[in-house]
Amino acid sequence: MSDILFSSRPLPFEQGPPRFDVGLAPIEMQHWLMPDDQAIWVGPKNELMDAESGAVFASIRGSIPGQIEAAELVSHACGLRIDPGEPPLFAASRLVSDDLVLMEMRDGVWTNTALCLCSPTFFSAHDAIGKSLFGLHRPVPGGDPGLGGRISRVFSLLRDELVLERHNWTVQWSNARYTPDGTPLRNAAGAAALAEAKEALHLRVERQTIRRLPQTGAVLFTIRIRLYKLADLLEERDLATAFQQAWREASPDVRAYKKWDSLERHVAALLQNYAGDS
Repeated sequence: MSDILFSSRPLPFEQGPPRFDVGLAPIEMQHWLMPDDQAIWVGPKNELMDAESGAVFASIRGSIPGQIEAAELVSHACGLRIDPGEPPLFAASRLVSDDLVLMEMRDGVWTNTALCLCSPTFFSAHDAIGKSLFGLHRPVPGGDPGLGGRISRVFSLLRDELVLERHNWTVQWSNARYTPDGTPLRNAAGAAALAEAKEALHLRVERQTIRRLPQTGAVLFTIRIRLYKLADLLEERDLATAFQQAWREASPDVRAYKKWDSLERHVAALLQNYAGDS
């Protein structure tokens, strides 16, 4: 297996099933965006941005100062210049594999004021723009007001020099990164033979960071997607055991939220082959 495959070890399922909690931990500033271990996506991402700019980017009035500050920080981290002829956050997003989401305090609540979303995990830029943290987390079990409120407090208490990181994971059918709608993938999985699971099932990991912007007080939220062929991971016995346990222990609300029902039989077949599941 390649070095890139294990660049983010430990993999998040090694800590158990997905959980709906804050789960943020501090990281060193120099590890915020660089090195970009998913830089292979930057070229195709730019092609997507050129072809579907109206679908992947959205902003609301008054967001330009925050966009400019966010773009300057991304440009500095990468050592690259942005295109001055494009919206600043859109231009900055061209430089990294990460999606960029700008959150600002509006009417007393943290609100999404601009974003470029080229690797969405089953939602779109236009689903998110203008929504508060509570609205963004409403679909998550316990998200509104519980999780949304806890994240809001973290945003409000962020220090300028602090970068926080968390990871989330799911399983999807195919290695597609641009997935604003998961329905086609679930339909394909539902119609597929078990033999197709080895090539099609992928672990999708979201590496998320938040960082306060000192001048505007906005928060920049970044999302980096890593995709791993699940069958390749399961070839390692310790990973197969850890994944099997995490998959089995995922609660019903996690399974329902992530819509894993279409994948259950395929994952079970892989686990039987690689983890000795019966």
